[in-house]
Amino acid sequence: MGPVRMATPRWPHAGLSRKQLSVPSARRLRRASCFFLAAAGLSLGLAWSAGQVGSQLGLAFARKRSPEPAAPDVRQQVAVGGLSLLLVACFGVWWYRQYLKELRRLKRPYTVQDLDAPGAAPVQDAAEELAKAISWLQEQIVLPIDKRLPGRPFEYDIQYFPCMPTVLIIGNHSSGKSTFINRLMGDTVQETGVAPTDDGFTVLERSAAEEQFEDGPTLMSCSQNRSFRDLQRFGRAFSGHFRRKRVTLPENSEMPYGLQLVDTPGMIDLPGNNQSTNKARGYNFVDVVRWWAKRSDLILLLFDPDKPGTTGETLEVLTKSLSGLDHKFLVVMNKVDQLDNNVDFARAYGTLGWALSKVIPQKDIPAIWTMYNESCSGGGARAAERGAGGGERPRHHELQLEAFVKNRREVVREVLRAKVRHYDNVVTSFEECLRQIDMVATVSAEVSRAIRLHQNLTWGGVGTVLAVPWLGALWLLGPAGLSWPGPMSALVAAAVAYGMVCTIACGLLQEYLRQFERLQVNSQGLDATFEKVYHFAFVHTDGEDLRTRWDTVKPRINSLVKSVPSAGMLPRIAPWEIARIEEVLDEDIWYFRQLAKMMRPPEPGLPGAGQAQSRSPTAARRPTSERTSWESGSQKVSSTEDSWKAETSVRRPKAAEVAEPKESSFSRKTSPGEAAAAADWSAAEDTARSQQRREARRALRQSLGD
Repeated sequence: MGPVRMATPRWPHAGLSRKQLSVPSARRLRRASCFFLAAAGLSLGLAWSAGQVGSQLGLAFARKRSPEPAAPDVRQQVAVGGLSLLLVACFGVWWYRQYLKELRRLKRPYTVQDLDAPGAAPVQDAAEELAKAISWLQEQIVLPIDKRLPGRPFEYDIQYFPCMPTVLIIGNHSSGKSTFINRLMGDTVQETGVAPTDDGFTVLERSAAEEQFEDGPTLMSCSQNRSFRDLQRFGRAFSGHFRRKRVTLPENSEMPYGLQLVDTPGMIDLPGNNQSTNKARGYNFVDVVRWWAKRSDLILLLFDPDKPGTTGETLEVLTKSLSGLDHKFLVVMNKVDQLDNNVDFARAYGTLGWALSKVIPQKDIPAIWTMYNESCSGGGARAAERGAGGGERPRHHELQLEAFVKNRREVVREVLRAKVRHYDNVVTSFEECLRQIDMVATVSAEVSRAIRLHQNLTWGGVGTVLAVPWLGALWLLGPAGLSWPGPMSALVAAAVAYGMVCTIACGLLQEYLRQFERLQVNSQGLDATFEKVYHFAFVHTDGEDLRTRWDTVKPRINSLVKSVPSAGMLPRIAPWEIARIEEVLDEDIWYFRQLAKMMRPPEPGLPGAGQAQSRSPTAARRPTSERTSWESGSQKVSSTEDSWKAETSVRRPKAAEVAEPKESSFSRKTSPGEAAAAADWSAAEDTARSQQRREARRALRQSLGD
């Protein structure tokens, strides 16, 4: 990253708050120090002069009353000296406090300002400004606290720049992840199949030059890929299942430059009792997905109708890896073309919604997008191709597949919007990291303080009670001069017995303190501490946002407590460090939001809907007759189904044939009234189906921009 071009402020303290302006700068601090030194010297001189004058007056008055000179008053000199020392001490304390304030103040290398305000200083490079600001704050605030906490719980929340917009695609095996990627990229870059075909994490990027393949160890060891270096903690087993592909794509591909897709292995249930993903895969799959999810701008969670329920591994990913990331992921039920009728669709959709409701502890479950990968999923589109060739009659669908084409375009549009929301997600991730550090530091400090206070009070009280007999006996036998009337052996035995009593009392006291600490650090105790610390937030509201964040932070505090012999030994985070976090949350985050807003590219349109924004840079040069694969496939399915429906409508008996009892075998078995009713029903059915086909074709033409 090149040198940062900082905007020159109009005055030295532009954009700073009143609280920051109240903290003197170094020059002002030196001036104030010189002024108060002069004032202190003047005060001392005046006090000394007053003392001398007073002493002279006293001596003169004493000479008038007595011929002998009076001795100088020592108390007066002590008072003058004490007053001088008090003034010097007060000035020293004030100066030291100002020095600490100046030392702890955030000396930002950037200017916090309102970019929408008139006359605001322009920012030359918003991306460089944002990267430099977040990196500097991480070094000044996040890293010092993280290094003092046991195990460094926020080590892997550090953001590295530059970072690329990322879309994470996860789901059960055979849910159409690789097929969706192939259709989006316009080329076969990933293997597809019914059985699991991909056993690792594959990063896919579009390249304008030659194709390139990099394995996991190369990616993690390269200095240019700083963000991938954190993946080394998952071990060699993961590095062997991690790769990156940079591929050249056709000009009509919807995949933009500067966006990376992450294809993941399918989630499955393991046979037998070996349900641990760590043993089955060799690495912690849930933690790896969590690492990618935090750094992704969009998460696609794909399901298929054959397995609409959540597997054990999917359940673990939803509850642990995607916790707190609801704003990022989309739930997609793929392969709906495998369903023959509305009943099957309703059952699959309801089963998936029921399964998600058991996993997501909220009243409103996320919206479920329904779509299919046409001509690649093996359903109706592939059957339509076989029927068009004349080998087999195409598969008839009661579902209107054209309605799912629009949903598919919306999902693709969300994928393309990952570049739009990228910098906003960077700011959101940094803000959430700061809020979690604030909560961890505040709650852990309160737990440690409560345990240490209880230990000190308990040991102090019990120690005082146990020491009183010893001190009383020593005083009676020592300064009081009393003698022991009995034998010395009895005195020694009494001392030994009392020592044993003290030892037993100390052991019981230690066990009591351990029990008290267990009550403080268990689940109920941590919840009570959280309620105590943030009680002010629950006065008028239920604090649902704080409680949701607490559910994410609580496992980290549990890990911190288990890593030390006693919770009272946890490092204490100073209040001024927490105050700096709150200062950044109040002032800097808004400025970062404005920078992210400046860098937002234009919103992409619906792919295949005739909107040039969502297409590749070369799409504007293509003739109108060249449709994308998303459009051509949908038209092929529609035309094939229309031809099959026309064929079946010709084979079905006409109304005139039903009305003639001599020529129709159907009429010979029914009465004339039944034949007339059947004819009316057949005509009404034909009319309704024709109307549906006309509406579907009209909607398709409108969606395609015809």
